Formats: sequence, C-alpha cells, structure tokens
Amino acid sequence: MWFEKWLLRSRALISLLLIMAIWQVVAMLEIVPHKYFPSIPEIAEGFWSMLVSGELLAGDALTLTRAIIGIIGASLIGVALALLAEISPTFRAGFRPIAALVQPIPPAALVPMAVFMLGLGFKLYAFIIILVTIWPPYLNGAAALSAVSDVQVKTGKMLGLSDREILFQIKLPAAWPEIFAGIRYASTISLIAVVVAEMLAGRDGLGFMLIRKAFATRIPEVFALMFVCALNGVIMNSVINFARWRVTGWHIRMTERTV
Repeated sequence: MWFEKWLLRSRALISLLLIMAIWQVVAMLEIVPHKYFPSIPEIAEGFWSMLVSGELLAGDALTLTRAIIGIIGASLIGVALALLAEISPTFRAGFRPIAALVQPIPPAALVPMAVFMLGLGFKLYAFIIILVTIWPPYLNGAAALSAVSDVQVKTGKMLGLSDREILFQIKLPAAWPEIFAGIRYASTISLIAVVVAEMLAGRDGLGFMLIRKAFATRIPEVFALMFVCALNGVIMNSVINFARWRVTGWHIRMTERTV
C-alpha cells in the first residue's frame, strides 16, 4: 500500500527520469545525428553555462513576468465579458461572431500588425497575449454562468436576492471551477504567445535567446532553453492550481468526497 502511494506521488519524477533515459539512449545510439540531438550531460552543460552567465535567469524572468501579467489581464477581461454576456443576451449574440473570427488567429500572425501599431515593448506583448488568451476564460465562463441550475436561481429569488446578487453570489461562485479550467488552458497559450512574440519581434526573453542560440548553432543550449520553457509551463500550472484552490477549494473537496 505504501509503495502504491509513493508511486502515485512520484509519478511526475518517474516520468521525467524515463524521458531522460530514453533521450540518452537515442543520443548514444546516434539514431538522430549527434550534431542535432545532444546528450543529456551536454544539455545540462549548456544549461549551466547560461545559468552561471546570468542570461538565463534574466531572460526567463522577463518571459515569465510577461506571461503571468498577460494571463492575469486576459482572465480579468474574459470573466468580465462572460458576466456581460450573462447580463445582456444582446451583447452575447453580437460578440459571438467576433469571438469566432478572432479566436482562431495564431499568435505569430498577430506580431507584424502589432509591431506596426504598438512598436516594440511591453504593449506589444500585452496585446498579443491578451488577444489570444481571453477566449478560454470567456467561453468557459459564459457557458458555466448560463448552465447554473434554475433551482439555485429560484432559491435565491425566494430569499429576496436581487438579479445582481444572484449573479455574483450564486452564478459566479458556481461557475468558478469551469472558469479556472479555461484559465489553466489559457496559461499554456500565454506562454506560447510570449515566446513566439519574443522570437519574431523581441530583443530579450527566452524566445529571443532561442532564436539567437539556434542561428549560432548552439544546439545543447537550444534544447536547454526548450526544457526551461517546459518548466515554465509547470510553474504557471502550479500558480493557477494554487489560485484555483484558494477560490474553489470547496468544490474540489466536495468532488473528492463524491468520488
């Protein structure tokens, strides 16, 4: 029993070690040319050289900061739009075709237009990240708010709650679990968007470092930066899960009891 519990708690570490072992075997057998597929020790050496020089910490701090600020802004705007859609069916009907038109645009396609409009700098990153990440919080929020059961709404009316109180005290708390599912998905898009923007129009950050190291054929360092990008995803996911627990812990505990 204790071994099964330990195995469940350590599954992320075990998966990582398994991936690293397979990676090392492929590198040793040179299934892929060694020039383009370095071994784990070589990648670790590249990571350490960038860490010691300070460029990795500086670039990663910028990328993470931009992604976090972007996802916070996108979440606030997305939830606000979802609330507005719940209040006004007219707005929901009018905004639906706009969402359908803008949502599929990839981040890379937005960069040239954004550079001409906003120049290089924070405004560029904020515009791209928010424009591509507001949709999961908005769509999940709008769907969850409209799916709140009539029993809950009628109970609130029987208790004398106004429409505004029903929206913020009944519907929104019930919708938070789905909204956070959208925010969690949007956090991944946020990281992708900021790295793409840094690659195409940046002067710093992980995306800029990736392009610079790739053109210099510093392949171990390129792979090290890719692993750092993956680690950033884990960090963002942990932050979102912590916020989700703080806001919707009651829902998580209730779900665990019923499972």
